[in-house]
Amino acid sequence: MEHGGVPRYKLFNMIVAHEPGYYSMRRALREIEGILGRVRVFDAPRSLLLLKVDDPYDAVARLARGLSEDSVVLRAIPVDLEVAPYVDYVAEAARELLYSKSSGGSAFAIRLEGRLYDRKTGRLLHKRDAIEAIADGIDLPVNLEEPDLLVLVKVVRVHRSLSYAAIMVAPPCSIYSRARRGRRVCTPGH
Repeated sequence: MEHGGVPRYKLFNMIVAHEPGYYSMRRALREIEGILGRVRVFDAPRSLLLLKVDDPYDAVARLARGLSEDSVVLRAIPVDLEVAPYVDYVAEAARELLYSKSSGGSAFAIRLEGRLYDRKTGRLLHKRDAIEAIADGIDLPVNLEEPDLLVLVKVVRVHRSLSYAAIMVAPPCSIYSRARRGRRVCTPGH
């Protein structure tokens, strides 16, 4: 699916990080399916499960409520869409998602996990340069400590030469993290 010349994908809509190892991956999948029912696995690269579920925000909230303290699941992230890992593609998609989900003066922050490429040169960008390029042209207040909306861009490699930039635009509480287990996971009105 293309939008404004940017190829966009809906291959997976949830990323689950788990403890390393094949058996941890199998256990994580059993725990997830025990809570959510059957899920579709797009890929399982290096301690990650890339899943396709009906509603990723609801699925993350249900996982947060249902996972035990000794779960191998470390983190669960809902994903709005994926694009090729080029900074201009990410910037356009993130900007559109941010404006569609913000309520006028919503403060935002950008977090980049992984590295993005400059499409014209093919070179990897420094994280700071990529974040500045994504933020350029966004006319909303920035709040790095407590943003209303977090633009999370996570680059995932599914094959030696194939990567996607998964983008989530939502309140930071939409992400489940075992490290922050005591905190409530919210379900935004996406």
